[in-house]
Amino acid sequence: MTLSGGPTEDTASWLIGTWQLLRCETPLEIQSGTRMHFAADERLDYAIPTPEGLFRVTMRWSLARGVLLTVHDDGSNPVEVGATLEAGDVLTFDFGGPRAWFVRAQ
Repeated sequence: MTLSGGPTEDTASWLIGTWQLLRCETPLEIQSGTRMHFAADERLDYAIPTPEGLFRVTMRWSLARGVLLTVHDDGSNPVEVGATLEAGDVLTFDFGGPRAWFVRAQ
């Protein structure tokens, strides 16, 4: 799987940057303190706190019609999730029912 054409939907104005988990619904098990950095070059750096330190994953991303697609560089593990920006600069991901909310990291 390849992502082409670059980010869409005027992402530079609202998705680009670093986001930190605010909360998530069950059964999602996103760790408190999880951060995602969306870069304009379609790189997504995902940092997950663990007892041993930060676990980092780098992926590619694209956005089309409110759906965020993430995929590892080798094309594995593609994930599609609904993505919207809500009032108060809150990024919401809808995983087909359960949701997670992120806020801009300071």
